[in-house]
Amino acid sequence: MKSNRTIKIIWLMVILAFPMLVLAQHNTWVISGRVISMDETPLGSGTIEIKGEGLALVIETDTSGNFQAVIPKKQILKITVHHIGHITQHFELNMESQSLEGILIKLKQDDYAIQEINVWGKSETQKAKEQIVKAQIVETKAGQQQSSTLVEMMNRSAGVRIRQSGGMGSDNNIMLNGFQGKSIKTFKDGIPTDYLGASFNLSNLPINMLEHVEVYKGVLPTQLGADALGGAINLVSKKATDPFLATSYEFASFNTHRVSLNLYQTNERNKIFGGIDAFYNYSDNNYHVTAQVPNPETANVVAEKIQLFHNRYKQWYTELYGGWKDVSWADEFRLGLTSYYINRQNQFASLMERPFGASYSTQRATVIPTLRYKKSWLEGKLVVDQFAVFSRIKNVVTDTLSGSYDWYGQFHPAPDAGSRGEAGMPSLATLRYSNLTTRTGINYTFSSRHQIGLNVVFNDYNRSGSDPFGSVSSGENPIDLLSLPADYTKVVGTLGLTSNFFNNKFQNLAQIKYFRAHALGQEMNISTGKLKENLSSTNNSSFGFAEAIKWEINPRLFMRLSTEWATRLPEQNEIMGDGSYILSNFDLKPERSVNGNLGVGFHPHSDFGIEVNGFYRITKDMVLNIPVNLIYSQSSNVEQVRGIGLETDAFIKPFKWLHLNGNFTYQDFRLYNVTEPSILYLEKARLRNVPYFFSNLGATVNFQNTITSGDQFQAYWFFSYVHEYYLNYIPKDTEPDGFLGLWGKAKIDAPNIIPRQSLHTVGLVWTPFPKRQLSFNLECKNLMDAEVFDNFRIQNAGRSFHIKVNYAFHNFRR
Repeated sequence: MKSNRTIKIIWLMVILAFPMLVLAQHNTWVISGRVISMDETPLGSGTIEIKGEGLALVIETDTSGNFQAVIPKKQILKITVHHIGHITQHFELNMESQSLEGILIKLKQDDYAIQEINVWGKSETQKAKEQIVKAQIVETKAGQQQSSTLVEMMNRSAGVRIRQSGGMGSDNNIMLNGFQGKSIKTFKDGIPTDYLGASFNLSNLPINMLEHVEVYKGVLPTQLGADALGGAINLVSKKATDPFLATSYEFASFNTHRVSLNLYQTNERNKIFGGIDAFYNYSDNNYHVTAQVPNPETANVVAEKIQLFHNRYKQWYTELYGGWKDVSWADEFRLGLTSYYINRQNQFASLMERPFGASYSTQRATVIPTLRYKKSWLEGKLVVDQFAVFSRIKNVVTDTLSGSYDWYGQFHPAPDAGSRGEAGMPSLATLRYSNLTTRTGINYTFSSRHQIGLNVVFNDYNRSGSDPFGSVSSGENPIDLLSLPADYTKVVGTLGLTSNFFNNKFQNLAQIKYFRAHALGQEMNISTGKLKENLSSTNNSSFGFAEAIKWEINPRLFMRLSTEWATRLPEQNEIMGDGSYILSNFDLKPERSVNGNLGVGFHPHSDFGIEVNGFYRITKDMVLNIPVNLIYSQSSNVEQVRGIGLETDAFIKPFKWLHLNGNFTYQDFRLYNVTEPSILYLEKARLRNVPYFFSNLGATVNFQNTITSGDQFQAYWFFSYVHEYYLNYIPKDTEPDGFLGLWGKAKIDAPNIIPRQSLHTVGLVWTPFPKRQLSFNLECKNLMDAEVFDNFRIQNAGRSFHIKVNYAFHNFRR
């Protein structure tokens, strides 16, 4: 019944929006074509400026280099085509004497163009930086040659911090402009990545699989409609029209191996396509850390440098896909099959307090089928994009050891033979998750100035499991709590109107969002330990609103302003617990936030640019997992937060061969309206475990003809700084004195301080052939071997060395 109700809501939204979608205007023509390089490689994310009398339009090529736009009839059009790393081309079209369809544009490569992997200024191909919604684009082309991870690349951007709880394979926590964790949504090609489980962990995903990454802060584009409270990350897959093969291999310290493979093939008519995206990650993660080690003779705890010994991580991921494109019945029809496996040893629990030597966890998805269908009608004015996926994921946690390990890797039998579990309680938990996700996108351009979009995301989750050592209910017939039913359904609909005025100098996006979630499960009475007789259910629904404006004051100066009444629906495990030590809470309310963003960008020319953005947040009913008693915890609405922040990006290119960049972020987010008597002293305290000042610097040098004729040589240096912050809340009067709390020392115990971090990365890339199909990379991370403490004060790896070979072969069919 709940699914039927949700489906009815979806169709109702479509029916209500359809009259608006069929509004059409006449007196328009369609311009279309393709942008390629001189070697016929498709140039995706290219920018095309179309100007005429009373017309100023900017569009972008898709991943196959194709473009299409509906424009009013003008006699003469002026066309400008840009793509990073290529020479800009200008030309005119006479609409009465020249064809406007099937235009083929070839761009010459700019030999001195620098392939940047970060977002420190205005790039001609960065679509989102030219649109209404504030976004940053992480270009991955240079990163594919380097040993940089996706997390490292994103952390070099202003306002972004992704923190890890250890080495490869560890959990990460995304933070954008003060929001973190579940408030930030992750997408793959516009689809929420929940159905992929832990396989698309940002710290493990090879950047060779990606075209680029879009980082949105605050208001999201209509096509990414979701219940994100503070922003989103969209991972855009690498795609092409012509056949290609790309592969890479990286070997690094701690016995780390990373392999990636991307293959794409089409038939002679370029109508049928197929391919594979695959990668393999392995690391012993046996780096050194400073741990609190008990002295066996005195029992005193002392800080000692030891080597991790039970921290191995192994993962493989494969996606096969194929379909048809540019046929009469579909612009694209794509079927995919995804499979993955993860095996991770657990060296410690959520905090690095004591070592484990036998606990491990696995996650597996045998096959995940996906379907995507795209089709345009009415000369490209009406576009439909439909996606569907159903996934089953099995997760197993094993912790049944009778005994313990010390930090030196030595085993100690348990005094009581019946005692099991290194974490204090034994576990042999098996969890099975099923996830049905559909995404319907409808976009209609009813004039050169106005476009309306509808996006509906539907999710249906189910969890089942068992644990012979897990928690059970009280009574004559105890029930494994992990086996209790847990069903969760969610739908998010977004209706957005995009408008352009004054020759595209003033742009506006207005959105209305609808959120609804339904949860059904069985609860345990905390007082008696018995199951409640009746099933518990909850319904959450609300509306949200967003407004975003961009004003291009002149070609070199622009301003953005956005505001949003945002909502995040509680997740399944927050409402229904985890079936063991996190209890359900069917009274949990959605998180809500009022967000504001104001930004100014100044780009006088292509060799210099600066952008400044300020943001403001008022968030209520934040969800926090808090203890109920000595055994159980529960998610509750306890926090209210407000704060402001400022971020600045700048770059300068003093010479063709030199690129310099830098950014910094300061954010001041604090608790307010604290009502719990026991914590009134935390009024206006900073958010715990949240950095409030961080910055980056970088330099890239490019040379040609260094070793062989036509080769390219690149040297790079990146510096990252994170100011000290606090593991737990501290009263405001114990913070450091001085300007913005950046000088002086906190008046608290050292264990509660996550110390400041200063990291240097240096590397060299040599590309021996002009077409850049083969490259060799040497890189050193954390050059000074500084101690790195990240999320929840977990220590990450010190200095490491990396070697990477990257090879790409395009148009191999010819």
